[in-house]
Amino acid sequence: MTAAGIRSRTASDVSLHVGAPGPAVATQAAALLNESLGSGFIRPSALAELTVEGGGVLIRARSRDGDLLGATTARVLDQTSHTALQDRLRLATADAGLGGRRVGEIKSIVVAPSARGMGLGTIMLAACLDFLKAGGCRYVVCASWVSADPQHSSLGMFERAGFAQLATIPSYWADDQRVAGYLCPMCGPECVCAAIILRLPLEDGPARALPWQGSLSGPVSAVPGAGRV
Repeated sequence: MTAAGIRSRTASDVSLHVGAPGPAVATQAAALLNESLGSGFIRPSALAELTVEGGGVLIRARSRDGDLLGATTARVLDQTSHTALQDRLRLATADAGLGGRRVGEIKSIVVAPSARGMGLGTIMLAACLDFLKAGGCRYVVCASWVSADPQHSSLGMFERAGFAQLATIPSYWADDQRVAGYLCPMCGPECVCAAIILRLPLEDGPARALPWQGSLSGPVSAVPGAGRV
């Protein structure tokens, strides 16, 4: 997947940029993500690590004037991430059917308040799916924040894209919040927000074998502490 290929998915006055961010870009993207997802949710250095070492991507949506309108992150899950959420889904009696498969995760999607209603979330989601499919993923998972206000929920966007609900997990981000020390935008330092875990099968094709395939038993899915999208 090339940067030029992803940039072809544009709205009338928006361009998408993909790849490892420089320090200034990382700081700007982290500020936008933290504004919506919670103070301290992600550090600029973590965005660079995601794209360089973590098998992931940072996609930015910018206006013709260069203003940052949206940011999204995604990655291919590793063995540890599969294993970590496996028990959580079992407790929720959900069988994701992902054992031995290469799975991608949408970690976060944020659109600046001034740019909402333009369909940027859907455009960035499509770019993430292209990236994960190019990485050999057969399924994509995400955690959608449970909100009483539909304007603050990404659930409708994901379901329109074909994602199906697997389970609702209470206090989904609590452990990750305690480790990372960020503030939930709704709960502050003691997050009790629930998340709906969703899954999307990508179109059929030969699955890329995992080096640890067969070492897991039962369903696997997204990593705990996934970004609330």
